[in-house]
Amino acid sequence: MSDNVRYWDRVGMYVTREFAEEWIERSTPSDGRTGRYLDDDVEEYVTPTIISVSEMRREIDELFSKPFEQVELPPETQAILAVAEMEGNRISRIKELKAEGYTLQEAKERVDQEISDAVAEILGVDVEDYVERETERISQLQEGAEHDGGSANDGEE
Repeated sequence: MSDNVRYWDRVGMYVTREFAEEWIERSTPSDGRTGRYLDDDVEEYVTPTIISVSEMRREIDELFSKPFEQVELPPETQAILAVAEMEGNRISRIKELKAEGYTLQEAKERVDQEISDAVAEILGVDVEDYVERETERISQLQEGAEHDGGSANDGEE
């Protein structure tokens, strides 16, 4: 593995030179146009700074000119890999749970919960605290809407 891959911080994972070249080709607009995204902090559309193909190729050349270095993957990447692995084992895990006496629906719900718990743990999210904060935030929004004469209720129960 170490001879043909390097960790590319720009994409947050180990890549081969071939993958990096393909990524550069796919991520570069061929017609010179770039997209824009809404920056929620300033409520404005922003055009991102696009790094040139030559700059990315220099990055790749530099990466592959150095010896392999093991790095700790960012939590986000670890979470993606964990979900991919768990999803790959989903059917066998559901069958295991059914063999333990769970109904099909219970087994599926349990697997979904296991995946959610794994991601929360990797990302360092306290799910109970998050749910509590979101419940409070929603409650405040509903109170604000009622105070303004409207309703935050969308008609669904």
